[in-house]
Amino acid sequence: MALLIARLDLDRAAALMFGASLPVITATLVALSAANLVVALRWHLILSAVEPSPGPGALLKLVFVGLFFNQVLPTGIGGDAVRAWRCTKLGIALGPAIRSILLDRATGYLVLVAVYGAALPSLLRVLPQASERISVAIVFGVALLALIVLVSLDRMPRIMLQFRFIEPLIALARESRRLLMRPRRCSAIMSLSLLSIGCLIFAFKFAADSVHSHVSPVTWLMVVPPVTLIQLVPVSLAGWGVREAALVVALGAFGVPAEAALATSVMMGLCSILSGLPGGLIWLCDWDISPVRLTPIDNAAERR
Repeated sequence: MALLIARLDLDRAAALMFGASLPVITATLVALSAANLVVALRWHLILSAVEPSPGPGALLKLVFVGLFFNQVLPTGIGGDAVRAWRCTKLGIALGPAIRSILLDRATGYLVLVAVYGAALPSLLRVLPQASERISVAIVFGVALLALIVLVSLDRMPRIMLQFRFIEPLIALARESRRLLMRPRRCSAIMSLSLLSIGCLIFAFKFAADSVHSHVSPVTWLMVVPPVTLIQLVPVSLAGWGVREAALVVALGAFGVPAEAALATSVMMGLCSILSGLPGGLIWLCDWDISPVRLTPIDNAAERR
């Protein structure tokens, strides 16, 4: 990242950010908030399949709390841990809470990788350097391998299944396959995952538009999946630095100046912080753990 900054005109990038369009920034925040709402609905569908759920409204507050902690803790692990802990305050057992959160992540991850795979041929044709093409192909391969391991972990050699730390992951693998065997619920969850990715793509587009860097939604469809996956690598706080470097390289292939790409990434990061601030207030006031009535498990409709 230091080498990247040394090659950029930071004054130009700062000028783009200071001249950002306030209405378009507002649109970015709306898109991010819409994505959070979709995630809450998806989480409710996953949780209610195995455990009484407090409902999408209560889970939305937990999503905002998790988003707030994601900004101050490495990647999304810290925010997810806080979400699981706050679930126990609502009467949800810790085990099902953790598995539902991991399954929520995994279903979003699955659709993201699928979108990545669909857009990869077009992206490979655009990237000018062989090293860049190899890099994005490797990212896709690693992401796909991780998905395969997730759904088949309990079928690994018996000697590997003896380790105690593997047991929660084995339970997650079985739950993920059970979810895939429920067509109606699974299709609804996957549709919500696709919708959340769409919201994220438009959030990136609006962030770029706010600094007067106009890139088509199709381009963002190719750029957002690899950038989002690279951000998951736990080497920075909330993806800062990793996201900027990835966007400068990816958008450069589409003719976007490095300074505009950097300004876009920073604006996206700032909007993510702003969208997570309500979660801090919700957590401080304990609004996320106010008494709620848990919705009973209802799988009858799925059996019809």
